[in-house]
Amino acid sequence: MGMTIAEKILARAAGKAMVAPGEYLDCKLDGIVAMQGFVETHNHAISAGLPQGLPKVWDPEKLIMMIEHHQPAASLKVAQRGVLLRELATRYRIKNFYDSTCGIAHQMMVDHGHAWPGQLVIGCDSHTVMLGGLNCASAGIGETELAYAATFGELWFRVPETLRINVTGRLPRWLCGKDIMLHLAGRNGADFGLYKSIEFTGDGVTHMSMDNRFTLSDHGIEIGAKFALFECDDTTREFLGHRDDVAFSPVSPDEDAVYCGTITVDVSGLAPQIAAPHSFENNLPIEDAVGVRIQQASIGSCANGRLEDIEIAAAILRGRKVSPGVRLLISPASWNEYRKCIDAGLPQVLLEAGAQFLSPGCGVCTKGAYLAPGETCISATTRNHQGRMGSPEARIYLASPATVAWSAVCGMIADPRDVLA
Repeated sequence: MGMTIAEKILARAAGKAMVAPGEYLDCKLDGIVAMQGFVETHNHAISAGLPQGLPKVWDPEKLIMMIEHHQPAASLKVAQRGVLLRELATRYRIKNFYDSTCGIAHQMMVDHGHAWPGQLVIGCDSHTVMLGGLNCASAGIGETELAYAATFGELWFRVPETLRINVTGRLPRWLCGKDIMLHLAGRNGADFGLYKSIEFTGDGVTHMSMDNRFTLSDHGIEIGAKFALFECDDTTREFLGHRDDVAFSPVSPDEDAVYCGTITVDVSGLAPQIAAPHSFENNLPIEDAVGVRIQQASIGSCANGRLEDIEIAAAILRGRKVSPGVRLLISPASWNEYRKCIDAGLPQVLLEAGAQFLSPGCGVCTKGAYLAPGETCISATTRNHQGRMGSPEARIYLASPATVAWSAVCGMIADPRDVLA
């Protein structure tokens, strides 16, 4: 019996020839990304009787530390966390520490070559699963798990079942990975991937950009997935080709690998998707949401803060203006993605249209872009939980960057096919 991608990566990390779903394994890690959650890890260690915090880290080169999420600091507490993280980076002699020109951790891991095909990587953020777009098995963990993993370089895993998502057709210009995942969650529920490894496959994946693959993997956690993986193909290798010569071992499933199920989605005829308040799975045909008045529109986060996301917004907004009374917020996922946008001349287009550029980071996805009671936002970010952007009496709709940008021009939720057809 063959193995899936996740099973092969976990077997290699556990030093075993064969594993099966349900097994518990002790796995050696290839990397850990630690950000503000590492402060809580440090505090837990002190509470447990270690006055200086963790006595060591297992490998100062493989523990990647960052001051991210809110940069610059959005509160006194965040500023104090930053001071402590800088002290800990010096104490543990962390080789890869990112401070002022940072961004979102998972995107930074990609930008700086800290995640590679075939690896097993963890981080104290649920969206660490995004690295699956690189054929890297990655998952979010809690602060107490991080303490053990950072000290010993290993962690236990239960081998998940694998669910195959077969993507067919080519994405129309107005669609992106977010539309696919919103459609899947609406069709199957937000828990259909619960503690499963998702494998994206099919001819639709072959033609899919890396930016869209990262969006799909990132949203794996919104359906409960442990991992959300793509195979390493020519697109992946081309994406990695500009980096230093690093040997890596991509993983593909065996022909006789066993899956717990297969879901097929044809994207060629898929309409733009909307998630209405207050759930990722509250999926609506866009026709049912058109006309809803908005006060805020946002594009960014680890889900949709990359060049392609901002590029299509600029294409829509070129020569147009954001509707009066609407705040259009753009936040690149990292400084590297921000620089790509600058090189492409996108900020000028968006600023002339009336958009606001924010610092790279997570602020636009959470309470860095507050909504007042009664306000409505359409957002190409990760989640639309009640109260996520401030007032619990505000409403958040999720959609693709194209839908968000056109809605900002119209002053209400609008169908991007009207302008991009």
